[in-house]
Amino acid sequence: MNTVTSIPQNLLAKARRLNPYTTVPNKPGEGTVISSYFMRDVSLGDLFYFATAKSHDDKLYLIYHVVDKPLIDSIPNIILQSPFLFMTWDKTGKILEWAAGQPK
Repeated sequence: MNTVTSIPQNLLAKARRLNPYTTVPNKPGEGTVISSYFMRDVSLGDLFYFATAKSHDDKLYLIYHVVDKPLIDSIPNIILQSPFLFMTWDKTGKILEWAAGQPK
């Protein structure tokens, strides 16, 4: 498991308690999101998006993204209302790209 990330340790501990079967990735990957949530680091004032992603190797990974201030109003609605999310991440688990699927 890779423990060197830019996730504040207090949030990482909380996120791992929410899904103890995940690991922080140690290589880039991609997969579908099976659960996700937002957490705020009060000391830094940052809002983090965490997701449990199932990769092609059938492992569960804890991935994340720091939510930028201009996107706080629009992105959560898209993510929370999408029945299907596909994401790619770097070797630390930081989300690089995502796609949201919507029913027709």
